[in-house]
Amino acid sequence: MAHPVRSGARALVAGVTGIAAVAALGTVALLGDQWAQSWTGAEQRAVAAGTRTVAVEPAEESLVCPPPVALPKGADVGDSQFSASPVPTRSGIGALVQGGAAGVEDGPQGPRTTGLDGGDATALTGDPASGAGQQAAVDGTRVLRATPVADEVFGASASLASVTTQGDLRGLAAASCTSPGTSQWLVGGRTTVGATTTLTVQNPTERPATVTLDVYGPSGKVALGGGGTFTVAAHDQVTTRLESVAPEQDRLAVHVSSTGARVSASLQRQAIDGLVPAGADLVTPGSPPRSSLAVGGVVSHGEPLDDPHAPRLRLLAPGDADTTARISVYGPSGEVTLRGADEVDLEAGVVTDVPLGGLPEGTYAVVVDAQAPVVGAARFDRPGQQPEDSVVGGTPYDVAWSRGQAAPAAAGSALGSVALPDEARARVSLAGVPPERDPDQEPDGEQAVTVRAYDAEGAELGQAELTVAAGATTGVDVADLADGGTPAAVRVDTSDPEADDDADDAADAGPGVLWSVVLEADDGTAEAGTLVATLAPTPARTAPGDVAVRTVDAAR
Repeated sequence: MAHPVRSGARALVAGVTGIAAVAALGTVALLGDQWAQSWTGAEQRAVAAGTRTVAVEPAEESLVCPPPVALPKGADVGDSQFSASPVPTRSGIGALVQGGAAGVEDGPQGPRTTGLDGGDATALTGDPASGAGQQAAVDGTRVLRATPVADEVFGASASLASVTTQGDLRGLAAASCTSPGTSQWLVGGRTTVGATTTLTVQNPTERPATVTLDVYGPSGKVALGGGGTFTVAAHDQVTTRLESVAPEQDRLAVHVSSTGARVSASLQRQAIDGLVPAGADLVTPGSPPRSSLAVGGVVSHGEPLDDPHAPRLRLLAPGDADTTARISVYGPSGEVTLRGADEVDLEAGVVTDVPLGGLPEGTYAVVVDAQAPVVGAARFDRPGQQPEDSVVGGTPYDVAWSRGQAAPAAAGSALGSVALPDEARARVSLAGVPPERDPDQEPDGEQAVTVRAYDAEGAELGQAELTVAAGATTGVDVADLADGGTPAAVRVDTSDPEADDDADDAADAGPGVLWSVVLEADDGTAEAGTLVATLAPTPARTAPGDVAVRTVDAAR
């Protein structure tokens, strides 16, 4: 049994003290409400009279990026003609902050300014109140740190991408950076022959974390033995090759839970088919278990149903009871019926892949409605070609994993942002998700959205007004919005952020809008865009500036 490998890569401390303070104040207020409900009206009025509002500065927030892709130690063996890494991997990062303060910093010593970590501190370019950003090459862990402004709409996003044009790592591996947490679900990867799935758990706090892994496969929960629990020191990370603790699993879903500190987790997935590259990607946590789940940015090349490279939806019901999931697929021409796969039985604890072959060429969104909470993700492949001087035959593929998101019930005014690394071209994919997904009822309604592109200094380059129909997908190339500039981030809103409440209410009447970004890069052959990945948006939110506090007699 192999043990997790502790890495020397470091991450910055998150502002958890302020978050805990806000949570504690909120808990006092909540408990006061519950106790007050059992009192008389006079007693409730007395409690209300003793309530006061306390100003609370928003706590610093962190988005932790997965490490750039790299071959596992000992993987590159053999002569130069069959090297696993004949070319270097290029990795880059993008970041955008709006409505806050931010900067960039590297190293384990703790905050010197706010921002992303990895080497010497460098502030984000621009004014964080209106927009500050960065695009840069990276070779290690990065953490975006930003402090919201009270009662203002705050948006922060970061993403990392690694491009490798040849060898076992051939592919575009990209992921949006995510907030640390105590419970995270990663859906994707496998550990069968020819495949490697590496789990990295990062601790960006000042306290050690005790981490527990639950790994699920096609036969249910996998017994991990001593490899299922380990400690991650403060400002450190631990890497585990899942084939060493959960071998021969054709389908994987991983639950990472922690105590003592919040952590971030990611998977690096890579595979070869004999000597031919079969794709690489990064998987970051998706939505926690829920009864309605959505996956956007799923690209079909018109593969037949039985094609092993056709898109696939991966689902897991992690509870104790079996369930049934209804699957709705929306594409450029509207809703598509998956005959034989529109309703799927899910056995509790068993990872199930649902083939999405037979779809016409285009970009799709998939919505899952289950009778019990589920987690999920989707993948699609893209074929390439071997270099002219290659001594290996066969068709190389790249793979992209799209993580599950909460199915949007109704469109809000600010739908979030995606920072773009400079290693790839980007296209925004949008889908109108009907609030009622009745298979016997045609989706109705539409939603107007604004897609904005920003440069590396956080300045707006251009925008486009799009109409998203319920039950259908649409999209726009980010380069078309850039007006000749270099796009470093994209944001989607259903209305102007400064519009009045009536406009926001009108926007809420339309379908929910699910969106994501599909990335493409070239591998140096004659065929363009053969490397692919997807990025999920980071939602925008309004940071609270005060909380209600009252004294409660717990003995009562």
